[in-house]
Amino acid sequence: MTFSGNRIPFGTVDYVLLSIMLLGSMAIGLFFVFWGKGQSTQVEYLLGGRRFKALPVCLSLFASFMSAISLIGVPTEIYTYGTMYTYTLIGLTLSNVLAMFTLVPLFYPLRLTSVYEYLNMRFKSRTVQLLGAAFGFMSTLSYMTVALLSPALALETAVGIPLWLSIVLVGAVGTVYTALGGMKSIIWTDVFQTVIIFAGIIIVIIKGSVDAGGFGKVWQINKETGRLVFNDISLDPRVRHTVWNLSVGVTMYWLGHHFSQTSVQRLVSTRSIHDANKVYLFAIPFAVAFYLVLILTGLVLVAHFYVIGCDPLAAGYVNNVNQLVPYFVIHILSFLPGLPGIYISTIFAAALSTLSSGINSLAANTVQDFLPWCLRHRSEAVVTTTTKILVCFFGTISTGIAYLFRDFEGPVIQVGYSIVAATNGPLSGLFLLGGLFPQANYAGALVGFASSVVLSYWLAVGSSMFRYSTETLPMGPTDRCISGNGSSIAVTPGYPFTARYNVNDSFDLTTSSTLQNIQEMDALGLAQRDFSLYDISYVLAPVIGIILTVLIGLTASFISNHLFSKTTRPEAKFLFPFCREFWYSERDVVDTEMD
Repeated sequence: MTFSGNRIPFGTVDYVLLSIMLLGSMAIGLFFVFWGKGQSTQVEYLLGGRRFKALPVCLSLFASFMSAISLIGVPTEIYTYGTMYTYTLIGLTLSNVLAMFTLVPLFYPLRLTSVYEYLNMRFKSRTVQLLGAAFGFMSTLSYMTVALLSPALALETAVGIPLWLSIVLVGAVGTVYTALGGMKSIIWTDVFQTVIIFAGIIIVIIKGSVDAGGFGKVWQINKETGRLVFNDISLDPRVRHTVWNLSVGVTMYWLGHHFSQTSVQRLVSTRSIHDANKVYLFAIPFAVAFYLVLILTGLVLVAHFYVIGCDPLAAGYVNNVNQLVPYFVIHILSFLPGLPGIYISTIFAAALSTLSSGINSLAANTVQDFLPWCLRHRSEAVVTTTTKILVCFFGTISTGIAYLFRDFEGPVIQVGYSIVAATNGPLSGLFLLGGLFPQANYAGALVGFASSVVLSYWLAVGSSMFRYSTETLPMGPTDRCISGNGSSIAVTPGYPFTARYNVNDSFDLTTSSTLQNIQEMDALGLAQRDFSLYDISYVLAPVIGIILTVLIGLTASFISNHLFSKTTRPEAKFLFPFCREFWYSERDVVDTEMD
């Protein structure tokens, strides 16, 4: 079998199915404008009247964070570095369990609209609130940019959909239905998009596995190419992925997401605290299933390239590893018109859910954190209209920023993680400082957070420039690749080797490099290199941010309490429940629970 680098056209039926997904999302927003009830108040528009059941909120939260970054990035991670990434499931599960014992009992009874209102309540400082909101704002905007841009770049090369068209479609549709329908539109659109996301990736796995000769063959090929790796238990913090850094680092990373405006805004939109707990409980099986399916997609992708004898990255058909997934999908689904359209709809749906949640959160933060003095004496109708205008503004800004950064490259999982972690690590530390320690005051919060942000960004920038580069796994064969005119395709220079998978199921490397050499080269490179903070795994970035915020914040609080007037101890309701009984008398705890 030969494999041509010619681009598979995106047919009429594919465009029709993509249009149905986009129009369906828009229709949900219009429904809540013309037939929905009560969109004239802030509580209705931003929180859906606090009447949502757990399951739709859970699916909305799932769709918001399981973005197009994951759809493209996770299979690419498996192709490039192997299956150690599977241990993120431990961190993801633990973060949801922690959220049930921290976020829900702390934030739900406070009836917040913006999560950063808590910082003002807890530390009695508008400065702390505004500082937290500003950096949360930056984190959300950065994450949306990567979530919009990465699929658009991939689709441009793999499918031929112009970059500007992908960004504008997602930006325009997401902005319109979010502005029109508010939180009700977002949540029910996310439910609709979740169905599309799972349908798309399941179709790909089934067809890809069949083409590769069954799942047994898929597993065998990935084992022989060195991608089935589950045993790295190194304690060296410089190793990119280990059991320990993935378990701990990803737990803190996702806990940071749970402390975000996007998450808490959904948390407080549920009808009871029991439903709020169910949101995080139900999210565990959905998220685990989603990541397992994406990891399996990566394994199928690798096997497919070996079976057909042509790796498009090695052959030069694509010039960026992030383009592999859509390129692979379009080729294996092209046998039936419409199937490529379903998968591309999956990518668009994931990007839409992230955008809509992000711009709604930014609008809520702006109204509640930055403009309360301006809107304090205005009517509900004026405030709600202002919020809708802000949604449109942030939707336009996000779309423009995504296009301006169109030269983006790099593994989207690592880039997206690093961008968010530099901010949500210190932010998580700020919330943990307030919820764990009554001794912490506003001075400690300011010093701890500011110090942690500076150090976190310094490490993020320095690591991107000076971090030790981890060796990638071998690309696939190119012996059956043909160009449009039938000539051979040269292997892309700069990669150490390719491999050939023969019909007799034997695996043969075409250069002197071996799979064992990859791990040996990495270990030798780190051993010979002087220890540098820049070499610490990107996975640990949020852990560093949290530790710095809490330690520096507590130290500064103790110093300020001794040198200056001692800050009044906060009410017990502003601490996590498991801390109240430790720091406060039984009477204080009872009074808090009765409020």
